[in-house]
Amino acid sequence: MSKPDPNQMTFFEHLEELRGRLFKSILLFLLVFALCFAFAREIFDVLAVPFYAAKNGPGSFGMIEIGEPFMARIKAAAYVAVILSSGIFFYHFWGFVAPGLSRKEKRVAIPFFFFMAFFFMAGCAFSFFQVVPNVIDFLLSWNDGGSSNITRSAYLSTLFTFVLGMGTCFEIPIVIFVLGKLGIVSPRFLMAKFKYAILIIFIIAAIITPTPDVFTQTLFAGPMIVLYLLGVGAAWLVRPKEKEEEAPQDEDEDDDEESISADEDSESEASAD
Repeated sequence: MSKPDPNQMTFFEHLEELRGRLFKSILLFLLVFALCFAFAREIFDVLAVPFYAAKNGPGSFGMIEIGEPFMARIKAAAYVAVILSSGIFFYHFWGFVAPGLSRKEKRVAIPFFFFMAFFFMAGCAFSFFQVVPNVIDFLLSWNDGGSSNITRSAYLSTLFTFVLGMGTCFEIPIVIFVLGKLGIVSPRFLMAKFKYAILIIFIIAAIITPTPDVFTQTLFAGPMIVLYLLGVGAAWLVRPKEKEEEAPQDEDEDDDEESISADEDSESEASAD
């Protein structure tokens, strides 16, 4: 049975295709989750490295409920499965929107979705290895040697707030590049609004970070500002192409003006005669 033409599909047929792709994505996510859960103990030990390595950390987790260690391993497997399955969701999202794009838009969208998955994974890794250890050291430094009863679930919630949040923020350069490629924004506009971008970035950092302290927000907002500037640089790459397209138009306008002035001179000479 041949696949129906996307351009001739009805609204309900599009909904049916979307439902099918969501079902496949969820099914593959569950398979990845089952695999991660089989190694949940090893995965949690890796995720707990920043906690155990903290200078002012208690060195061990506490437990409030008897089932908390088991639930923590389920959360660890689920969080890691979300990260590993991100490429699957990006792939099916691309498969759903691709038929409605023009050839020019597809040339932009194909690398867009590839780099979306790559930058998301890179952001998660950067947060885990660079941001999270500094945040944990800073927050635990305020404990002053007091007793600690940090649970595994509480630690994982804080950890993946930063990891998933930073992974999402690493999409900024890709989004800006695509908007610049499509002509929606320009590097000059982005730099003119840079101070507003910084304000918005710190607001987003304040919402995402679990604590209101400036240090934690800066650790989160600093990379976002760098990513914004990287996106501006990426948008600048498309600017020469735009100038090359505008240059022939400018030359045509100059030629038209010269021909008009030449006609006017010839008419004035004829009238003088």
